Amino acid sequence: DREASAGPSTLETNKRTTVKNVIGVVSGKGGVGKSLVTSLLASELARQGKRVAILDADVTGPSIPKAFGIDGHPVADEDGMNPIATPSGIEVMSVNLLLPEEDTPVAWRGPVITNALMQFWQDVNWGDVDVMLIDMPPGTSDVFLTIFQMLPIDGIVTVSAPQELVAAIVGKAVNLAHGLEVPVIGLVENMAYFTCDGCG
Repeated sequence: DREASAGPSTLETNKRTTVKNVIGVVSGKGGVGKSLVTSLLASELARQGKRVAILDADVTGPSIPKAFGIDGHPVADEDGMNPIATPSGIEVMSVNLLLPEEDTPVAWRGPVITNALMQFWQDVNWGDVDVMLIDMPPGTSDVFLTIFQMLPIDGIVTVSAPQELVAAIVGKAVNLAHGLEVPVIGLVENMAYFTCDGCG
């Protein structure tokens, strides 16, 4: 455990935030259930009594608010923006919470997305957080690189599906994390099997 401003990060949080552990949930490809895995991990950690937050970094395809059924708009005070809490107490910040309607498209270029995510890290009153999960955008874009270089990522959980093509693409994200000296905590193979209720 360590303060959020320690480590390789060049970005500090605000005075009302202490984050002990930051875990990125990544995949090389969209549609493999990365946001679902993020939500389930957060829910399980909260069930264990940990103080959990989710920074939804998948700006162009944010789905964390929908997963938890939250639709309020964050309110700011003199220190920064206050995240929206789920019924189980998980703090969430997502671009979708800032839009007038949840289906409003976010057609932003990379630098604008990066600036928004840095503001989520620096300007949100996260409070005391045991584990912050970052739901990363799919792929290995400049947003991926910026987050891994600017935020104190302790490790990643990578999400894959059993198809050979998906596994190859996910391998790129894992190799990039290794290149940035970020440890891989685990691999979730989603959609791996289904047992039919009718025939077994």
